[in-house]
Amino acid sequence: MELNLKIIIFLLALAGTIFFTDDSTAEVDPFIDEVLYSKEGSDTKVLVQSGRDNATFYKYLILDDFSEAPENWASKTFDDSSWSNGAAPFGDRRDNNVDPNTDWDTSGSSPYNNDIILIRHKFQLDGIVTSAEINVAFANYCTPYLNGNLIYDERGGNSHGADYWNGDGTEEIASSSFESGENVLAVYGRDYVWGSGNQNRQWLDLQITAQVFESTNESIIFGDSVIVAITGGNEGNESVDEYFINITSGNKTIETFYYETIPAFSYGYSWLEWKPTLIGLNQLNVNVTCNCSDSNSSNNLKILNLTTVIYSLETTVEEELLIVNQTRLLSRIIQVKNTGNITDNVTLLLEDENIGNWNEQFTPNNFELEPGETKDVLLTATAPEALEEGYYNLTFRTQSQYNYVTTTTLLQRGSYGAVDWKWINSTTHDELFDDINWTKLSFNDTMWKNGSTPFGDSDVDGIDYNTFWEGDNYAYFRHVVEIPDIGLYEGGFMSINVATNNYGDYYINGAYVFGDMDIGDGHGADYWNDEFQIYLNYLKQGPNIIASVVSNPQNTQWFDQEILITFPQANIWNYKSEISSIPLYLDSTPPTSRVVEEGFYRNTSTFEVNWKSISNYDDLSGYYIYYLEKDGGNIGEWTLLGFFTNESTYFTGEGNLTYRFKSIAIDTNGNIESKGTYDTEMRIDLIPPKSTLWIVEGDIEFTNLDGITVQWKANDTADIQAYLIEYKSSKNQTWEDFGAFTSTGEYWFSPEQDETFEIRSRTIDYAGNKEIKENSDIIITFDRLKPEVKLASINELTGSDQLIVSLENRTENLKDIQLQYSRLLEGTEDVLEWRDAEFEWQNEEILMSPLIDGYTYYFRINPSDLAGNTCPREPYEYKVFIGSNETEKLSLPVIPLKPIMIGKIRNIEITADENGDGIFEKTLEEYTGIDLRAMKANQYWVDYSAGEIVFGDGQDGYMPPKNSSLNLIFNAYDLVTTIDLKPPEPIVQIDYLIEDRNNVTITWEKPTDATGFIVETKKNFSMPWISLATIDSPTSSELSYKAINLSSGFHYYRIVSIDRMGYTNPNMIDEHIRVIIEAEVNTVIEAEPKETENLYLYGAIAVILGSVALYGASRLLKTNEESEMTDEPVLIPVENLPDEENNIIESEEIETFSVVPGSQFSRQLMYICKQGCMKEFEVTSEEEDDVMCPHCGTIGDLL
Repeated sequence: MELNLKIIIFLLALAGTIFFTDDSTAEVDPFIDEVLYSKEGSDTKVLVQSGRDNATFYKYLILDDFSEAPENWASKTFDDSSWSNGAAPFGDRRDNNVDPNTDWDTSGSSPYNNDIILIRHKFQLDGIVTSAEINVAFANYCTPYLNGNLIYDERGGNSHGADYWNGDGTEEIASSSFESGENVLAVYGRDYVWGSGNQNRQWLDLQITAQVFESTNESIIFGDSVIVAITGGNEGNESVDEYFINITSGNKTIETFYYETIPAFSYGYSWLEWKPTLIGLNQLNVNVTCNCSDSNSSNNLKILNLTTVIYSLETTVEEELLIVNQTRLLSRIIQVKNTGNITDNVTLLLEDENIGNWNEQFTPNNFELEPGETKDVLLTATAPEALEEGYYNLTFRTQSQYNYVTTTTLLQRGSYGAVDWKWINSTTHDELFDDINWTKLSFNDTMWKNGSTPFGDSDVDGIDYNTFWEGDNYAYFRHVVEIPDIGLYEGGFMSINVATNNYGDYYINGAYVFGDMDIGDGHGADYWNDEFQIYLNYLKQGPNIIASVVSNPQNTQWFDQEILITFPQANIWNYKSEISSIPLYLDSTPPTSRVVEEGFYRNTSTFEVNWKSISNYDDLSGYYIYYLEKDGGNIGEWTLLGFFTNESTYFTGEGNLTYRFKSIAIDTNGNIESKGTYDTEMRIDLIPPKSTLWIVEGDIEFTNLDGITVQWKANDTADIQAYLIEYKSSKNQTWEDFGAFTSTGEYWFSPEQDETFEIRSRTIDYAGNKEIKENSDIIITFDRLKPEVKLASINELTGSDQLIVSLENRTENLKDIQLQYSRLLEGTEDVLEWRDAEFEWQNEEILMSPLIDGYTYYFRINPSDLAGNTCPREPYEYKVFIGSNETEKLSLPVIPLKPIMIGKIRNIEITADENGDGIFEKTLEEYTGIDLRAMKANQYWVDYSAGEIVFGDGQDGYMPPKNSSLNLIFNAYDLVTTIDLKPPEPIVQIDYLIEDRNNVTITWEKPTDATGFIVETKKNFSMPWISLATIDSPTSSELSYKAINLSSGFHYYRIVSIDRMGYTNPNMIDEHIRVIIEAEVNTVIEAEPKETENLYLYGAIAVILGSVALYGASRLLKTNEESEMTDEPVLIPVENLPDEENNIIESEEIETFSVVPGSQFSRQLMYICKQGCMKEFEVTSEEEDDVMCPHCGTIGDLL
């Protein structure tokens, strides 16, 4: 490997010295730019994938002639953004089962169109390219560039066909053409069109592969080698002579590179393989010198820092002997510590030397361990069944994830460099030695010749010999190798490789290893003819002799040999993968024992159990005593009673159970006796028997039946001797019995009284145990009476469309109450149609809504109790005991319906039990007349409104005798109410009469539904109505009210109707009436006698007031105008007055309203009521002829 590396270094160094020059100044400046390293060296990478494999995209431009190509189109900096995008391959048709991704099709005739294509592709590069190759499939001509550097020019031909890959399209690319980062591949393709043009074909596709060196700064495992890349050159403008790169580490020269001349402004690479020799930090010093005047030494030295790490694990396991018993299971804690300086992933595994399959498991396993970290690992395993009892070692290995091996050369092959051997050959084809002493180290070979591999007489595969060997003879070779520390190779193996012509045998330290002398047909020399791997036990520490004999009876001669040793890399720092052992002893034979049989029955709950050992082993540790319960056919699980070192104990059990016992012996090694069955069993009978009782008719708590059937049986008890059936009532807490029964059975229980009863069964078994039962089996309540429910009373009239029906009282808890209702128009009687209420009971009340105005509603209920008894109202059955001879009336708990409401002539049927024998043998008859004195002796009369039965005196009507009973059957209801939501009719007929000038009598007719009236008045429209009087329940249809001593002026009245609900209706016809009372006038108008003056004055005023009254009545009142003018005594016709006085009144016109001084100049004109209340008011329009005072109602003109 080292020899091979030197060749690589040489080649790379030459390849790396590709320089560029620039003639500027006359100075030299040798420099080192970077020193990089890689663990793997160069890797093969595809930098540009083919379009066939990856549809790689390009920028492309198709032209008719290359002269049209843009300038510098192949340079890296060319702007191709305007070019088209397309994926390779570029072509015009399918070729070799590959389809083009972008069409390139030459067309037309000479000169042809589109026969030139230019493509460009950009790719990224990280690392250093050590070698590269371009492959092109094209037709007909191709010219590729990389970063503007021509790779080759115009290869191909007129009839050149595309192929993956065309041989003339393959070319190496100089490493110096690549740049770190972005690179540009540019290709010029040309199609040569010949013939008719139909046979031409276009195709272009390519790829670039390279060996790329990618540097790293990661640490390496000690013993590994790295490839080092040194970049540098000459930054001066004058060439450098005798350019040396000196590479040292720790005062030791690693390598020296010599270049005779380095041109100006040149840059290149040098390569070497380096194996650091220190654990930890290693420094590689790279220094450049020259036979020149270097004025700039600052760039002559670079130091590469590289850290090596080691992996090392330390395993600790307890050395105490592990005892494995009959379970064959074992476990042990193992401690693993990372004693290296690198994070490791640890694996533990058993060694192959362990016998059989142990089903081992390490928990955890394959775990990560940081440097210095310790982790506990649990090993669990099962000893193989085939393993006999005895002592063993269970071995396991603790292995690092870096369980690397390294290979070193013990004997280098001559093709990499001459290796000295001692040798001798025969002159004829006869052997020189008839024994193998010559293969031993002690053999004296001082008379043998000196030579170096390869030995031969002509080259093999271009490799020339170092020592000439000719003739058909036997040649013997000996070489001594020194092994200072054979322990370094522990755990490794040897690879012996030979290249010989024709036969050979090969020895180490006098021992035959392998060979083919006198075997087979022979062979020519080849690297390698034989590759043979063997263990290292042939080698020893110190000198070792490698001996070989080769025979070639004819043709040419050749001999070369190498020996490589591959061994664990950790041997370099004296770490061996740890193999640990767990000592164990397998003892799988358990002891035996049994519980002593001492009878089946036990009459006490606590008794002694005894056992004994059957085997006579000295390692007995004790006994586990187990028991299980057997209850009839049910067998329980084994329960540990305890661990004992003696042979008896006391056991306490439960009655009526059978107990099985077994003993399990155990020895000091944990072997446990295996026992599939029990040793003995014992039964205890102490638990009282159990029974259960139930009702055949079902799981009921309440009943209205005459009786029930009870049945009983044993409850998980098999030895019952007798059953005792007992009962007690809620009124008597003493248990009584129906009798004793010897088996399961049944009993009919029918009590005379309704009560709550508890019933139970108790038993006695054959052992005399009595069943103890504190509580009853069943509780049953007999209820054969119907539930009595009374609803809370309601008003006869309801002034709402909603009504709450609620319970007032009930005799017992109820299961349900069915509420029904029926309705008739108020005042009508007809057959009722009953409907179920649509609402649910909530807290013993139910809301009925909506109810219709003007209807009478009837309500009835049918309650049901928990025993299923009901009390319907259709029919309703009522039994009553008569305790007196003077019963004249009987009030019914519910109201009977009138016969018309059920569509019958009579409703109530009454039968009588007069002698108290429970038979109602006498039937009574309902009397339907009016005169009760006409009732017969067996008749009664029904007051349906009051809900009463009216009896007679025995002759005129039936008189129930004392201590008799009556049974009444009739249809009934519980509540009745009438819905009244409408107010009364208003007053439509009203009149009034003024008497004695200031007294008024108002008369009106009563509306049919009015039950009272309110007389209200007010002085003017701005005042509220004031109640004067309330008239209740008038008997006459014509009503009146008289107001006396009224003041002068206007008086307004209205009559408000009141009905039975208290509703009022103020909407009287014409809304109100107005009465005008004349005022007294004492003003002297003319100088006449006093009486005459007064007469004329009164007359004038009367005329004025009469005119106003006529005008107001015509304007405001809605009554008959003629009637009003005729009936009102205040109206005095003007023509009846004397002419003089009439004239006086006309000449002295009095203004009704006057303007408030000053308001005529404001925005709002104000007036004052001069003839009325003297209050101010405003007028919104001056165009009105007549105006009314808003305060008192006075009407007049605006002057």
